[in-house]
Amino acid sequence: SLRLDAEHYFKLKSLVRTSGYGTAEVLRQLIAAGRVRERLCCEHLDFMSQLKGVARNLNQLTRLAHAKGFTGIVSRHTAIVVDIEGLLRNLRDDR
Repeated sequence: SLRLDAEHYFKLKSLVRTSGYGTAEVLRQLIAAGRVRERLCCEHLDFMSQLKGVARNLNQLTRLAHAKGFTGIVSRHTAIVVDIEGLLRNLRDDR
């Protein structure tokens, strides 16, 4: 059992609600790491599927660069890398 004042109780309940874990698991994570990371939600999965699509395009362009030379696709390659970095930043910031 755990006794908390109202402020800490509501903060714990908020962590439980946003993380998707139970109270005991949230407390375990807080003790072990000092923070609680929420589970992946639909929005994160959408970012990950976008990231997979962009990564596929990058792989195709890389193969094309090896076959025909890199100078013809530099601008497309750079744009895709910027998109990947943006998606990774969104995933990192949301977690």
